[in-house]
Amino acid sequence: MMNSLLQSILDSFTDVTQNPFSIVIFFLLGAFIIALVLAMFFPIFRLLLIRLKLLAEDEKPSSMLLWFIAVIIVVKLIQAFLIQPFIVDGGSMLPTFHNKEFLLVDKLSYLIGKPARGDVMIFKFYEGTANQYTGKYLIKRVMGLPGDRIVVKDAVTTIYNSQNPNGFILDESFVKNKDPLKNIDVTLDSTHYFMMGDNRAESYDSRSWGALDEKDIRGQVLLRVLPFSLFGYEPGQFIYKQ
Repeated sequence: MMNSLLQSILDSFTDVTQNPFSIVIFFLLGAFIIALVLAMFFPIFRLLLIRLKLLAEDEKPSSMLLWFIAVIIVVKLIQAFLIQPFIVDGGSMLPTFHNKEFLLVDKLSYLIGKPARGDVMIFKFYEGTANQYTGKYLIKRVMGLPGDRIVVKDAVTTIYNSQNPNGFILDESFVKNKDPLKNIDVTLDSTHYFMMGDNRAESYDSRSWGALDEKDIRGQVLLRVLPFSLFGYEPGQFIYKQ
């Protein structure tokens, strides 16, 4: 449990390198922390911070530094276990999600529950042969659950499981750009999920690299923040009754 906790915190820090907004914020926070440290030893830096309205005249740099570090720790804990920002990169989820859209990912739901068929989720890619996507976050839709047999043939997805031994064809009305050439027949074990992008003709997904291990799941898309015109709760969610 402790190792898992530490790993989640460490992952939240390494995630900074994959998010342009996080890089900018991290740089600004780092610069402010350095300035506070310098202000503790050099009065000229303390005076500069006061003139910039970043430090009160009667406030000690050390007090501000401790308060600031505490805030950062709280924010990183929230990012590690509750909410994480994500920027869509590419067109694999068109027309549901577009390039550069800013999303917030709910990490808590998958800590206490399991993904459902139709969920749009974020995961860290480690499956298959190492390539340009290894170690990066991808956004795809859950199409196959643990225990399912998934057959994709001629752009039609059929699911076989204990509840449906004869199989049932998935409703994929959200798919506008189909791909009849990527066919696959795979059975999932108890810890793997089958993921596909909505833009089937351009998505690099489980049809190419296989099933996703549940340990690499990070969370479900909770909010689309940007663009404001498309702001919404659980955007793109498709609920299957079976």
